[in-house]
Amino acid sequence: MASGQAEIVACVTCGRAEPASDGRPRGEHLLERLRDEAARRAGGAVRISEVRCLWACQKSCAVMLRSEGRVGYVLVELEPSEDCARALLDYAQLYLQSNDGAVPYRSWPAPLKGHFHCRIPRATEPGEPEPAKGPSS
Repeated sequence: MASGQAEIVACVTCGRAEPASDGRPRGEHLLERLRDEAARRAGGAVRISEVRCLWACQKSCAVMLRSEGRVGYVLVELEPSEDCARALLDYAQLYLQSNDGAVPYRSWPAPLKGHFHCRIPRATEPGEPEPAKGPSS
């Protein structure tokens, strides 16, 4: 994946223990809404993909956001809604506009605040230090 692209990886088995009214896992619904929203947006700098498990079962629905050269994030306890899908794609655009993946908190879409579970340091070359950085204000 090029540094000018990001990927949202959605867990399709999230919420399997408490499925939606149609019997499908909530993660499938979130993935469907992400794909629908991404299709409405031209330019495709954010790829949507799926994984069978992100090991966040107690905090579903979960997604991971990643891009080459940037930190990654896992977001949990997301609603499988259109609002959440829009917010994830909006955040991914802000993430891509940053040099390192850090987006100031004040810029985070409201549906995502309180849902960031962990930050995954960017991959570094051997001997290259990972810069220490907390949440931006």
